[in-house]
Amino acid sequence: MTTATSAPHIVIVEDNVEANNLMRDWLKLKFNVTCFLDAESTLRILPPSADKIVFVIDYSMPGDNGIVLKNKLVPLFPNAKFLLVSGLFEEKLTEQAKAAGFDALLPKPFSMPTITQKIEEILGFKQKENLVDMVMRKSARLGVFAY
Repeated sequence: MTTATSAPHIVIVEDNVEANNLMRDWLKLKFNVTCFLDAESTLRILPPSADKIVFVIDYSMPGDNGIVLKNKLVPLFPNAKFLLVSGLFEEKLTEQAKAAGFDALLPKPFSMPTITQKIEEILGFKQKENLVDMVMRKSARLGVFAY
């Protein structure tokens, strides 16, 4: 398990307190996590950094929406990665988020293992192969059928 000091930094910007707390409590098991409830406090409190940070940003918040916030964060965090979460994904928002350069999109509701997987993908962590997939792949290579 990764230690808190060497763990990647995840910044959650989510106005729903319960959702914010749930993500924080889950993700802090593996990552260094900082949480904000709105775009304004994120910009005011979080010091600029060249570190690799993953921002998990809700689209619909009071004040700036997630896309506007991302555009303001990019110059302050040049090596950051961005994950947009929303319960409102439709074609227009998906196109806007992709055009804004988000590294990944995650529709709400989602499971905590799913958000962890998305963050690990963004960070470039190699995914461990599912045991069943590994057995099937090896069996196929050997010409044996596994069920």
